[in-house]
Amino acid sequence: MKITSFLPWFGAASCALAMQVSANTIYLVRHAEKQDDSKDPALSECGQKRAQTLAAFFADIPLAAVYATPYKRTQQTAAAVANNKKLPVQQYDARKPELLQQQLQAYTQPVLVVGHSNTVPELVKLLSGIEVAPLTEQQYNLLYQVQLGQQGSVTIRQQPFGCGQTIK
Repeated sequence: MKITSFLPWFGAASCALAMQVSANTIYLVRHAEKQDDSKDPALSECGQKRAQTLAAFFADIPLAAVYATPYKRTQQTAAAVANNKKLPVQQYDARKPELLQQQLQAYTQPVLVVGHSNTVPELVKLLSGIEVAPLTEQQYNLLYQVQLGQQGSVTIRQQPFGCGQTIK
């Protein structure tokens, strides 16, 4: 596989409507901020705002499906987008990334996958063959766009966004 581009993509520099999305576009994001470090915490107030900001980002982007692990924080992050798109949040097992990869190959429109700090970079690598930097426990602000082309080319974009900020 060859990399056609790897661009940090900042909201002020680009418009979501101008992005090319295709049948082979997969968006990956870590769940938004959580309330605490308990086993299955809900989103914090900031996390809820970030989830709504994410939903606003996807308002004009067609999605075929929204996937999330079964944890409250991923389900709540995904639900903000899924509700706006009138789609169910489909659960996937983070311990079986190859199964998720097979499921994603069946779609003809873009898909959103909500995961965790340790699973999102792993999924990006599995889908694209490109290793990305690990996420820290404090990083909630990156949106990856993996676009698989006809020749196996891949575009990965990282979209930083802040809690309560508008994504452009």
